[in-house]
Amino acid sequence: MPELRLNERLNEVRRAPVLKSARLSLRAPVPADLDRLAKLANDADIARMLERMPHPYSRADGETWLAGLGRDPATFEFAVDDGSGFIGGVSLRGLDETPVIGYWLGRPYWGHGYMSEAAGTALAWVFGTRDAATVEARVMTENTASRNVLTKLGFRDIGETDCASLACGTSRPARRYRLDRTTYENRNRGDAPGKA
Repeated sequence: MPELRLNERLNEVRRAPVLKSARLSLRAPVPADLDRLAKLANDADIARMLERMPHPYSRADGETWLAGLGRDPATFEFAVDDGSGFIGGVSLRGLDETPVIGYWLGRPYWGHGYMSEAAGTALAWVFGTRDAATVEARVMTENTASRNVLTKLGFRDIGETDCASLACGTSRPARRYRLDRTTYENRNRGDAPGKA
């Protein structure tokens, strides 16, 4: 894919806000992220827990993903950046209805609280700038770490569902989670992140 076409497409995506937390920035993904994205995303244990990530994951997959950003005005995709560069992603889909949050983090960055911080920052933006009454998430039942992130952020488990996994080529058992605005606001008074 020609770099110029990709850069033109990303100009639209760059209108997405840059969100800051204590240790992280959530920003629009850029072509400079591709090598790190391909390396971190090429992990079967990550891909099998996600709906739309193929495995193996190549730089070409990353280019395809970047080229598709900005096509849906009700979706924002954020790169999670710890100051050293891309370490994972957060997506917000359905911003014109009931927002759905999704996320992943590269294996070297697990166990540091980064995803709780990144997802919490994205939620602060959603509840601070949108009229959303709730935010939802789906997570593979076996993904205990992701379920713990959601619980820590105030989401409650609302039941069973299935979740397709591109990497596995099948649907897998999953749980649905929901966070309502009142619960979010009661838990997070005065904790809104800053915009850059």
